Parts: sequence; structure tokens; C-alpha cells
Amino acid sequence: MMIRQYYKDADAGFDSAIDVGVILTIRWVAIIGQGAALLFTHLLLQLDLPLLPALFVISLSIVVNLWQIMKSPQSRQRQRHNSFALGFDVVQLAALLYLTGGLLNPFSVMILAPVVVSAAVLRRKSTLMLIGLVAASVSFLAFFNHPLAWQATIEFPPYYLVGVWMALILSSCFLGGYTWWVASNARRLSTALTEARLAIAEEQQVRALGSLATAAAHKLGSPLNTITVIGHELARDISPDDPIYEDIQLLRAEIERCRVILSELDVVQGRRAIAEEPPVPVTLLVDEVIYQRLGNDDINFVVTNSGKDDLDIPLVKYRPEWLHALENLLQNAKQFAVREVNIHIDWVGNDIRVEIWDDGPGFSASILAQAGQPWNSSRSGTGGHRGLGLFIARSLLESIGGSVQFGNAAGGGGLVELRVPRSAL
Repeated sequence: MMIRQYYKDADAGFDSAIDVGVILTIRWVAIIGQGAALLFTHLLLQLDLPLLPALFVISLSIVVNLWQIMKSPQSRQRQRHNSFALGFDVVQLAALLYLTGGLLNPFSVMILAPVVVSAAVLRRKSTLMLIGLVAASVSFLAFFNHPLAWQATIEFPPYYLVGVWMALILSSCFLGGYTWWVASNARRLSTALTEARLAIAEEQQVRALGSLATAAAHKLGSPLNTITVIGHELARDISPDDPIYEDIQLLRAEIERCRVILSELDVVQGRRAIAEEPPVPVTLLVDEVIYQRLGNDDINFVVTNSGKDDLDIPLVKYRPEWLHALENLLQNAKQFAVREVNIHIDWVGNDIRVEIWDDGPGFSASILAQAGQPWNSSRSGTGGHRGLGLFIARSLLESIGGSVQFGNAAGGGGLVELRVPRSAL
């Protein structure tokens, strides 16, 4: 449960993944940059600026930063507080631009920065609202601003101002949309990998629990036998007329009940316990994945191996990474197969090799060129498929020193070859 809760918290959404410190740091850097640019322009370039109002606007950002530090919101409140803070940044930048020449100020492009930050860490709704606020601010600045002295000496054509206005609005839409799309894909990929890690962690925890249960049943067996003997002797020595005779009979019944429970626990959990369970032939493990995890349905699985007899087949343990990767690859072959999936198992040197090929259409050239990479699927976006199964399988195999190769069989259909060192199994 602790492992499940940990991964649930990590995968609860990007609300809990937002690091408020990052946004605060970005704002501190922006405050320093705004102050330095303002003082440089006023003192060194000696341009006439409304210095005090501009410094007041910058000081408001300091107040908001300090407020956000003291507030220290919980995960559920971070989304709202960060949306408010980034919205304030847009308004604050718009106020500075109003005091320093409007859209003709070269730094007007900085008003797009909050949109990029929002698209990376906040929800789509918050980003769309921020884009709308940027569009309103830019439109306001196009008509109302405090012109600088040098702007009076240069006459800009109206089309130039319209072009800057349009460029800022379109850039906010493009940057916001593209950044959100990239961040969203990264979050979905992280979610898929988290689910795979969760499945492996749960399987490891179940097996560890089975080992512990078996050990407990074994250790409790001796004292329970002693209690059973004493209970029988007490029942034999006490007559039915004795006041505690019924209590002794109840005690014997409960002792027998404990024996049954421990025997069941030993049988059921002992089968899954790593400490008690010996390695099994690799062919048996593949059969278990096929018939217990995938099911037969309408697809026929044909398993062959290169062994001369049963004694020649290598023995492997129930390694969760190996099992999960094998299940993903077999599931993918099953989904594309028409009638049959062939699995051939052999062992060359220190490696165990499994070839999986189906009688389906095979990999297309575009998919095969990036096989094993995320978001690479001919079914992406349909039926919940996101092209992550092969990527997760490849990642899991590589984590234990294995490898996987993708191709097409000579007679048609997809062909996947995976290799795993015997030492890893």
C-alpha cells in the first residue's frame, strides 16, 4: 500500500508536480532584469522615463513573491495560486510597457514568457485564460501608452504597430499551444513509465509477502504442534463432567483451525515465494505468461524451443522486469496477429533469446524506423493506444542488461527478437 500510495502521489497529475520554487526563481530573475534594464536606460542612456511609477510596478512583483513564499500552498491550491501569479506577471509587464513606450518597446516580447511557463506546468484552461489576458493587454498597449522621448522623433507607419500587435498575439497562441503539447506528451510518458514501475513494484511486493508468509507458517508450525499435543492431553485427562471440559474442546477446535489456516497459507503463498520457489524452465515461464496473463481468445500461440530434451532447457526465476516486458511484446503481437503467434526460444552462449512473430501486416517502414521509441504507433490515438508498450518493454529489458530488436519476418508479419543474459534471470 505504501508503494501504491507513493506512485499515486507522483502520478496524481502535474498539480502536485509543480515546483513553486521554480516559478519564484524565474520571477526573482525577472525582477532583477527589469530593475537593471530600467536603471541602465535611465542612468546610462539618459532617457526620460517615469522612474518612480516604474519602480513601484516592479516592487509589486516583490510583494507577490513574498506573499507566495509565506502562503506555501498545498498541492490542491498550487494550480490556482500559480495561475494568479502568472496572470499578475502579465499585468505587471503590461504596466511596465505602458510606462515605457508600449508595443514599440523592444522588451515587449517578454510578455510572452508567462504563457510559456503556464503551458509547461499548468492546465490547458489556465494557459488559455493567460493567452486571452496577453491578447487583451497587447490590444490595450496598442492604443494606450506613455511614449518615450525618442519615439517622438521617429514616425512609425500604422502597419508596423499592427504587425507587432498581431505578431505578439499569434506568438502567444503558438508558443502556448506547442509548449503545452510537448509538456503534455512528457507527462503522459511519465505516467506510462510510472504505471510500469508500479506493476513491477507490486509484483515484487507480493512475492516478498509470499516469502514472508511462508517463513512465518514454517516457524509457527513447531509451536503449534506443541500446543496441539498439550490440548489433546488435557482433553484426555479431563472428564466430560468437568466445568472446563467445553473450554478444552473449544481450544482444540481453534488449534485445528489454526493448523488449517497455516497449511493453506503455506501452500498458496509458498508457490509464489521467491525464497522457497525454485527456478523454472524458461519454456514453462513463457507458457505461464501466455495462458495466465494473455488468454487464448481466437489467437493460437505456438511455442517451440531448440532444446534436445527437458534437461537441456535453462532455468530462470520470476524476474518482474522480464515478465512485464515479455507480456507487453506478446500482447502487441497478439493484437496485430490474424490467427497465429509463433514464439521460438533458444539459448546461445550466455544469452536466452526469444523470437516472436505474428501473421499480421507487420511493421510499416515509418514505424520500424523508430521502433521502441515513445509515441511511435500506427494506432496512436485510437482505442487508448499511445505507442508506449514497445518503449516500456525495451526500457525494462535494457534495465536488466537485455536488448530487443524489431523487424519483419521473411514470410510477412512482425518479428521481435529479445535477448536477456542468463545471469539476469
